[in-house]
Amino acid sequence: MKNQTGMKTNFIAFLLLIGCFAQAQNYRYIYDVVYKKDSTSEITSKENYNLDIKKDEILYYTRDYFIADSLIVNDIPFPKNAKLNTSNIIRHKPGSNQFEDYDLLENTVLKLATSDHQIWKLSDEKKEINQLKLQKATSRWAGRNWTAWFCETIPFPEGPYKFRGLPGLIVELYDDKGNYHFALVKSEKLGRTDDNQFLAAAKEMGTAVTWEKYKSAKLQYYESPVNYIKNGLGTSNDNEFFLNDGTVVTAANSREINANLRKAIKKYNNPIELTRIINYP
Repeated sequence: MKNQTGMKTNFIAFLLLIGCFAQAQNYRYIYDVVYKKDSTSEITSKENYNLDIKKDEILYYTRDYFIADSLIVNDIPFPKNAKLNTSNIIRHKPGSNQFEDYDLLENTVLKLATSDHQIWKLSDEKKEINQLKLQKATSRWAGRNWTAWFCETIPFPEGPYKFRGLPGLIVELYDDKGNYHFALVKSEKLGRTDDNQFLAAAKEMGTAVTWEKYKSAKLQYYESPVNYIKNGLGTSNDNEFFLNDGTVVTAANSREINANLRKAIKKYNNPIELTRIINYP
């Protein structure tokens, strides 16, 4: 884990405040997420995700949304490789196992309501990281075997993605096949409720769908990503348009881009929840 000294100082300062302000303040926890896009490959990708714990809602989303919002507010272009078009936003109320999963398909946002919880088995095994005392817990959930290390000193029963229900914040989490590894690297106290235009737009644009309609939309997108996006934009066949990553789609390259998008969708199909995997033809 990088920047150990800074992380240690950050956590010590945080722990001095947590007892007095935990119930009244909003907090952001930033995780390093290392994962395999392709379960058949040993190649891993790394991203940062925010877990915002607020009085009225809890949000889990790629940190690219936070960075892009900050850059736009300051009139600075954000990187073209920001994953604003492929990352889900997970939302739930404090104390609830009812989730709203916002899946961004370029210009379309699907809102899938799910009910999820883990049955944790607590272990007596403990360890310490940067003066945080952690306890081990395990669970079989969504088709994977998970190990979590949580900290009772941070009194939030939350964690990354949809993982929650332990007597303290989940600091580290991983599956036994090495497909996903989440590690808490930083915490911040939020002095106010942040207004993020990307999160707000996704929640506003979200179209509620059932699981069957969700699968149907994903398969329709896979069948022809370029046409799916064109229809959503109302763009004619002769007009060029941009993907959210900055790629320009024209009449000359649309077939190639369509084929590349289909190939990537099928290859990089290794979701956290194997029980909700979509089998692309």
